[in-house]
Amino acid sequence: MSLSSFPIYSLFVLIFALSGCSSNFKNIIDSTKALDYFDKAKDADYIASVPYASAQVTVNNSKTLLLILSDASKNESTGMFRLTWLSADGDSIVTEGGRIVHTVGFTKDNLEELASVSGNYVLGKVDTWQARYDWSPGYRYGFTANVNTKNLGSEVISTDLWSQETDKFTETVVFDTLDAGFVNTYWRAPSTDEYDAFVVKSVQYLGPNMDKVEMLMVRPFVPYRSADKASQGGQP
Repeated sequence: MSLSSFPIYSLFVLIFALSGCSSNFKNIIDSTKALDYFDKAKDADYIASVPYASAQVTVNNSKTLLLILSDASKNESTGMFRLTWLSADGDSIVTEGGRIVHTVGFTKDNLEELASVSGNYVLGKVDTWQARYDWSPGYRYGFTANVNTKNLGSEVISTDLWSQETDKFTETVVFDTLDAGFVNTYWRAPSTDEYDAFVVKSVQYLGPNMDKVEMLMVRPFVPYRSADKASQGGQP
């Protein structure tokens, strides 16, 4: 089937969910088994056939990679899921609520942790908040940034597989002590009767003058809104 003839679905048709009510989904997939999928062509037919939650990732405008969700663990302090996205080389990106909070395997700089020091940092819930960044290598810990969030309105995001109306946000991150900053951009699908709002696409920086990472959810992993539902998932 050619790309031009592949049906375009609503993104919600492709949502990946798991059975069970545990708040900690360890070992969602057999990672070794999942690696079989990385070396194949990344066309629409193939991507639609992958039975795992997945994301396309581009670092600094380089070749696009397909990452597979390998772990989802609920962060008890925030109530959100931390998702680990695994590459064929064993490198990984960890996201929480759509934000990149940890990386492994980047060539120059890795984000050890991104955390809020001012309470709730759910995208769109507050206009301003404070973040703490830790980086490696080197002892680069405890850098505080002021974050200002702006809603830019609605925008439709389309891929070969799906089309979804989203709310577009920018977050301006400023480090006063470093006299530096950057702007992250997020596209978030709205909440429904079943699902909370979730980020479908983002362009984020690991830090000032560090790698730019673009993530696009191919098959999202999203929680049901009701804790009484029999199936649970996690936010990208």
